[in-house]
Amino acid sequence: MTAAPATPAGFTAPTATELLADYAAGRRRPSEVLADSLAAIEATEPTVNAVVELLEDATDAASVADEQWSSGTAPADKPLLGVPVVIKEKHGIAGRPLDQAVPATAVTPEVDHPIVGRLRAAGAVLVARTTNPEFCAATTTDSLAHGVTRNPWNPGFTPGGSSGGSGAALAAGYAPLATGSDIGGSTRIPATFCGVVGYKAPYGVVPGLHPSTMDWYRSDSAMARTVEDTLLMHNVIAAQHALDPHSIPFGPVEVPKRSVAGCRIVVSETLGNYVVDDAVRDNLAAAAFALEAQGAVIEHRNPDWTVEEIMTVAMAHYGHTLTPGMADVIEATGAEVSPYTTQFIDHTIAAAARMPLHETFARETRIKEELGRLLSGATALLTPVTTKDAFLAEAPQVSVDNHGRHYWADLMAVPFNICNRHPALAVPTGTGPRGVPTGLQIVGNAYDQASVFRVGFALEDAGVGV
Repeated sequence: MTAAPATPAGFTAPTATELLADYAAGRRRPSEVLADSLAAIEATEPTVNAVVELLEDATDAASVADEQWSSGTAPADKPLLGVPVVIKEKHGIAGRPLDQAVPATAVTPEVDHPIVGRLRAAGAVLVARTTNPEFCAATTTDSLAHGVTRNPWNPGFTPGGSSGGSGAALAAGYAPLATGSDIGGSTRIPATFCGVVGYKAPYGVVPGLHPSTMDWYRSDSAMARTVEDTLLMHNVIAAQHALDPHSIPFGPVEVPKRSVAGCRIVVSETLGNYVVDDAVRDNLAAAAFALEAQGAVIEHRNPDWTVEEIMTVAMAHYGHTLTPGMADVIEATGAEVSPYTTQFIDHTIAAAARMPLHETFARETRIKEELGRLLSGATALLTPVTTKDAFLAEAPQVSVDNHGRHYWADLMAVPFNICNRHPALAVPTGTGPRGVPTGLQIVGNAYDQASVFRVGFALEDAGVGV
């Protein structure tokens, strides 16, 4: 069992795996654990500002879990019985308004989002909803509706976005599990800046809701404070779902070996021509050394693509698939939004006007072929998630500089949304000079989920990032 990492406050919050063992042994009760979660939230909010609302039915769910654990054994169909989880605001909960941090656009879903429904059915206790930026369209978590969400490790800096509230809540010890989503790094970026773990599964493995999940860059995600818990949660939320015709019948991910001895692992410090801070590179190198010490064969390779190529293709893609709908909703509702939202819409729609959709297909194909070449003969690729060790907490007022460069160009996650059949697991690597955690992403061959978790376990077992 993996030990729980310390929180910024200095205490150690239990992992989901530890809680389940304690429940079975009668050492803890779900209602007591829920009380601890609520106490942590009360002690830290609104300084971190990661919580949109507390869910009042959590107490009843914890009481039911108390009763079911009273025999010392959980029902087989409830693998998360009594485990607290926080839910990203964008993941709808039946009967509760859903607005993605833009109140004028609120709707009330009649059913839970598929992953919320699966967590509830597995016995998890839904504690709170966590913040995301407007329409999840930023890599910080800041909105007119909810204000700035801050990094528990250093409140002057962001926990990342768009799943920043979930990342911050995990780091602050509010719960051992959280939901995320990822269309341009929105799970992996907060995992990195918060010192936790986030998994972008291959497209279709985790069900979503149409029409948004028709976008082949998108994935809904498991986040946790350890690799073990992330895999536990992922195996609950994954697999085909009736509400998502694009979901596929994938079984649970099993990792028969945690050893990486003999595995060929590619390391790319700059992933083309990204300009990466020394602290991020140094911590990546230390992680690679830890794997080499366990018998892995490390190779340094670099893809033949540029940041400019990645961003040109991705921004055109978003302009064809994502932002026109955002623009229509804003116009129809008269919603007030932040500058980063309107600038993202304008920038991407202009990019789409310059590159027809069929051309994005051709350009994406070249990028996918290049990733295949990079991974040829290898178990996995290690590369940073972000170029910088920290970003300010507040969303940028100006998203595009005088050279037309969008601030997303400082994030190294987007290539693996373009190549979205490849799993990508973000894990911590240490701390940067401003006290904010750093991380890397483990990228596997298409649909090879077991390998990224195998490497993640090896890094965690070696104490990397602790």
